[in-house]
Amino acid sequence: MAKVGILYIALGRYTVFWDEFYESCEKHLLHADKHYFIWTDNPTPAMDMPNVTIIPAQKRGWPYDSLLRFEMFYAHKKELSKFDYLFFFNANFKFINDTDLSEIAPREWDGGLCASLHPGRHGDIWRDTPDVFPFERRPESTAYVPFGTGRHYVCGAFNGGTADAFLEMCGALAKNVQTDIKNGINAVVDDESHLNAYLATRDFLLCGRAYGYPEHKLKHLAPGDAVMVKIISREKNTPKYGGTKWLRGTTDKKIPNNRFSYIMRSITRVIAAIIPVRAWRQKLRGLYW
Repeated sequence: MAKVGILYIALGRYTVFWDEFYESCEKHLLHADKHYFIWTDNPTPAMDMPNVTIIPAQKRGWPYDSLLRFEMFYAHKKELSKFDYLFFFNANFKFINDTDLSEIAPREWDGGLCASLHPGRHGDIWRDTPDVFPFERRPESTAYVPFGTGRHYVCGAFNGGTADAFLEMCGALAKNVQTDIKNGINAVVDDESHLNAYLATRDFLLCGRAYGYPEHKLKHLAPGDAVMVKIISREKNTPKYGGTKWLRGTTDKKIPNNRFSYIMRSITRVIAAIIPVRAWRQKLRGLYW
């Protein structure tokens, strides 16, 4: 059975997702000898398990808690290189159906890497044309992807591969991120932009939307389609998890669990989805998200 390292970042309040992630991964990720590595500044009793290694990490705030993930992983390459495969999952991911390791484990012809198709960057609205994908288009950034290149837009929330290929990627992207920081540049979608730039000209195993499907969209699927979803991305902007701003520590006030706030969050979500400028979207979301 293949040795699989599961990489997980739970800084600050993001530990609220750990219990469900661990239980679901243990149950549904099949044919894998799993060991979990958690980068956290706030270990919980639930993390005290025989197959869990806690790595103390400093909370640096948004976007650095996400942007510096490649550097965090690469710093432990000696220990991580002992595994056959390494996979990173966002803190709010949760397995909901059985997933065989063979579904996400890349082969040699895949370049040793895998990543999931971004659930919001495909289909009719994007016309499947790479030139409309939100790649980093500034040549000054190391995450630069020229128009006319790139085939798919992948989600930064799930990626992995063979230990050798994955750690090689982490080393390269950690260096690129630091170069951008020194030059005063933050890629348009943070670490996701750097991941997409690295994969833009490489072969990799493209996992579909079933491996990171938005939780709030499950109810719109027919029963026959819903059973095909393997992993969901849990909705952070809900009273259950406190909301994105609370999770990131920018406020100590959780999203209230009342009808008015729910309606206003729904309205701002719809409006934000059609606003083309990211800064404007973020400002709108900050009102009720």
